[in-house]
Amino acid sequence: MQKYDYSDITPLPIQTDSQDELCRIMYTEDYKQLMGLARALISVNELSPRALELTSHVIDVAPAFYTIWNYRFNIIRHMVTESDDSVSYLNKELDWLDEITLNNPKNYQIWSYRQSLLKLHPSPSFKRELPVLKLMIDDDSKNYHVWSYRKWCCLFFNDFQHELAYTTDLIESDIYNNSAWTHRMFYWVNAKDVVSEVELADELQFIMDKIQLVPQNISSWTYLRGFQEFTHDTIQWDNKVVQFATSFIADVLSLPTDSPQNLPEIESSYALEFLACHWSADPSSRESAIKAYTLLSIKYDPIRKNLWQHKMNSLQ
Repeated sequence: MQKYDYSDITPLPIQTDSQDELCRIMYTEDYKQLMGLARALISVNELSPRALELTSHVIDVAPAFYTIWNYRFNIIRHMVTESDDSVSYLNKELDWLDEITLNNPKNYQIWSYRQSLLKLHPSPSFKRELPVLKLMIDDDSKNYHVWSYRKWCCLFFNDFQHELAYTTDLIESDIYNNSAWTHRMFYWVNAKDVVSEVELADELQFIMDKIQLVPQNISSWTYLRGFQEFTHDTIQWDNKVVQFATSFIADVLSLPTDSPQNLPEIESSYALEFLACHWSADPSSRESAIKAYTLLSIKYDPIRKNLWQHKMNSLQ
């Protein structure tokens, strides 16, 4: 903090000194000085370069301190109004924020702050956000803070052009990445008015190819169910999808259920669950759904027996 002089500021205490404290936190003197200065500046709402600099130091030692993020944004918003080049000023702040972001991958305050900066920015750019998002996902492909922010960016910029190819790459490298599958569905839901039947057919083939690679993968089967529901009003693929799912469960639907130990192994219990859910929606096929749920309950997914029983009861 040598860049600015704070000698005119009297730090406010960050401890109560109450005799009734059960367990007093042992702050260092440097920490008490830093936070005391921050409290003092916040109390008078000083919106200045030195206040901004101080918030940087506070964030370095306490990056989850939400109040200091809010204070920093108030300073930035004030200083933007006094700047001759608000775009460059905000870009510089985003550059600073990139480094903080990469060093604090699980800090949700950062993402709220990024959103506020982009809303304030006269010419925000999704392209500028993509590199840091990629670095964050490369570091932790299931970081829900990053995925939530990426969704927000897609909606804020009304730009979904990168998302299908991006999730394809992630799924190719980790077929179990449920976050990528979920984001892929987010793409289709928001692109539904501009996609063609050919693109939807290609996507169905993509899903089936991935299921063929790893039949016992709940992510791809759940995605298939969502995709079928999403496209049902546009294209009827019921027979094709049912035949595909049935290919993973041998002939168990035709076998008696009184001797579970004699039932054969199947490639995918999730295929059986998919079929049960699909058949449950049609009164004419509910007996098949009950048979599938029974098989799940007694043989293929008994750990969720109570769930399957509940679903069967709802059909009877």
